[in-house]
Amino acid sequence: MKKKAISLLIALILVTGFVPAVAFAAYTPPSSYNAPVNVGVLFNGDDLEYDEDGRWSFDIGFGGTDELRELVKACEDGRMEEAGYNSFDTSAQVDYKLDNGKWRSEQPGYDDWVFTQDTGFSDEYGVWVSNYHIYDAYFDEAIPDGILPGGKAFFDSHSMHFRVRYYVSFYHSDSGEDYEYYSPWSAAVSFSNKQEVQDPSSLISHAPVLLSAELKQAYDGRPYLDFRADKAHDDIQLLNNISNQRVFTNVWIKADGGTWTDAGSYMWMKEQFTADAGDYFANTENFDAATYEVKFRYSFDYADYPAAGKNGDIYSPFSNVIAHGMPAYEGASNWAKPELDKAAGYGLITDRIKGDMSGKITREEFAEIAVKLYEKYTGKTATVGTASYSDTTNPEILKAANLGLVAGVGNNKYAPNQLVTREQMATILLRALKVISPGEDFTPDFSALFADDSKVESWARDGVYYCAKAGIVTGVGNNLFNPDGDATREQAVAVCTRAYEYFSK
Repeated sequence: MKKKAISLLIALILVTGFVPAVAFAAYTPPSSYNAPVNVGVLFNGDDLEYDEDGRWSFDIGFGGTDELRELVKACEDGRMEEAGYNSFDTSAQVDYKLDNGKWRSEQPGYDDWVFTQDTGFSDEYGVWVSNYHIYDAYFDEAIPDGILPGGKAFFDSHSMHFRVRYYVSFYHSDSGEDYEYYSPWSAAVSFSNKQEVQDPSSLISHAPVLLSAELKQAYDGRPYLDFRADKAHDDIQLLNNISNQRVFTNVWIKADGGTWTDAGSYMWMKEQFTADAGDYFANTENFDAATYEVKFRYSFDYADYPAAGKNGDIYSPFSNVIAHGMPAYEGASNWAKPELDKAAGYGLITDRIKGDMSGKITREEFAEIAVKLYEKYTGKTATVGTASYSDTTNPEILKAANLGLVAGVGNNKYAPNQLVTREQMATILLRALKVISPGEDFTPDFSALFADDSKVESWARDGVYYCAKAGIVTGVGNNLFNPDGDATREQAVAVCTRAYEYFSK
């Protein structure tokens, strides 16, 4: 019946030229909401410089869930209004208990007492983390006088536990129906002076993803850059939420082909943020013709998490680079450009190779790409570890070696400038894939051999024939693989792009 209706519709269009109006379903908001995520708690008290009059407080941070994000976006872009919904509100409620006592929500009078606060989530402004600030006086109703004398020392022997939930409400103007939803409570987070201390350097070790960057002009004529980033990794959100929202965005700019320059750190950890660019484009008249590259990373000051007992600033790895007015790569063969365009979006093209993509690739260059592939696929940041070679100190090579993505050539050497053959490329790639996705079946297929199979070294056969089986590497024509031919930069980037897409399905 469905096929018949479609046929009649097509016939109507062909005969009359009339395209009937199609009614699309109106937006339907979610009817349930998950609990807040990445909840963290920070104590503000007598050991902090900004404390006054012996007061103390807690900051409870939390992040937005996917369905709440979608709801906020639908409200801001008009889909909620078009569907007849208004009076939209997203709030958060906080619950607490002392030691092993009852949750405040389980005690009498909760409805009159409950902390309710607007989340402040906004897609337009890129705000998807929020914070609840609660002073000591708020605990008086549930906790008898004298139990909390004030000061951090009280928590040497006591613990305060918190949890958060969402409260969502809106109204449908046509039906006159009110909608009201509560999410489940989040997992509990606790504060005591004996609690486990988080490692900020570990939490911030994830590279962000930059989605867009545009040079604009403010009302006073001053140029600025407008950034849009992807959702931060859960670990970075957690770091932000245990430090009273103190993860910053650190912007770097390369203008007119110059050198990379630190353009400053900006509050807060938002997915949409701006950076002043007056020092770089003050005399620019045509912003569309401006040439620049931009990237960013997250920054954090240990002072904002005193429990770590450390000082100084730490940073995440840099995001991918977004370029304007200049190519993401140069010198590529026509066949490679579609895949290189995708690779540029994934951040797999390194600065070292982008100027000559058809050139031959070295072991150093391939190691840098392999690290990019690992970080992109896993969402983790590679570390140098204990690996070392006598002929290189390149940290990307050491990261690749520490992960097992690459190996040396003997005598404690890596031979960074040695060229990579096509069979070596397939072998290194297979080794990297086994580290990146160890649960996969990496059995090679020897049923369809290349015509020059006799030239493939025995140690390279698994790499060549597994990667060929998966469509990650291809021959050079006439069923030849050319195993001992030199691999090019664009070939290496292309196979890493195919591998990333193959394993991300």
